[in-house]
Amino acid sequence: MNIKECVDFINFWIRKERGAFYTIEESVSVIDRGQIAYYNDIIMKYAASQIVKDTLMPFRETYTFTTVPSIPQLVTIPEQFLLFTRATTAPSSGTTITMATTAGIEIGNVVVVTSGVGQFQPDTKVTKILNASTFEVDIAPITTIGTGDAISFYDEKLYLDLLDITIQYTASGRDVYYSVKMTNEDEIGDRLNSQINPPLETAPVGQMVAARTIQLFPSNRVYTGFITYMRRPKKPVYGYSVVGGRSIVYEPINSVQLEWKDTDINFILLKGLASIGINLSDQEVSQFAELKSQENYQGVNHL
Repeated sequence: MNIKECVDFINFWIRKERGAFYTIEESVSVIDRGQIAYYNDIIMKYAASQIVKDTLMPFRETYTFTTVPSIPQLVTIPEQFLLFTRATTAPSSGTTITMATTAGIEIGNVVVVTSGVGQFQPDTKVTKILNASTFEVDIAPITTIGTGDAISFYDEKLYLDLLDITIQYTASGRDVYYSVKMTNEDEIGDRLNSQINPPLETAPVGQMVAARTIQLFPSNRVYTGFITYMRRPKKPVYGYSVVGGRSIVYEPINSVQLEWKDTDINFILLKGLASIGINLSDQEVSQFAELKSQENYQGVNHL
């Protein structure tokens, strides 16, 4: 089910139950609230069912790290990951940027000028792919983006929940891995003072001390390892253009689809409707699906 079909579903029931109409942006916001509510419902069951693990697989990320010698005990999960860097092929002072190719660029990518005279505002994002060589951003650059300026594209992977952190060592010519035991604030003092069970290189402990920042113990060494965590599901985007001042044309290339399996999207839409006070039964959802199927077959030659 693409984002257009999801918005149609939301607005069908809003009109039916309220006699009102939500804009595309309002409907997409309802869908986004629904997917976060659904995520919160099932994340607690992550390790209890393979079905749930498969459902949440698109949001599982791995961050490989090596701590710096000056603060070897701290690991911070970045919220933006570099995808690639390309050079512009024409100067631009507006929101339209020209490159050799727009292949690989996605709606929502964060863009940064990494070399050259141009400069974007922080967190400037791609909002539209115009054609094979041009795209638009949401904020015009502070200065003119010059020909040959290098622009880097970043993917947002916003941290939600920690799954595991593992430390890697090399011993006797082979890699050895140890899982970090995460502790609460009231436990860390006892672990650090313990003569029986202190933090060791082969039995490290960790504590979340700030957003996305983990402190490791013992703290007198540089750590290498990887973190597995859940990121936020991408916010959906309904790309469209307005033709003739009133006709809305859906643009799949400028849309961001829900990342969930089709079998989960109905639950997400129901969660979204529930967030605005509309509660549907399974029978009502089935009736909507049957109605849409009949519409799809009207006036179409299926021979």
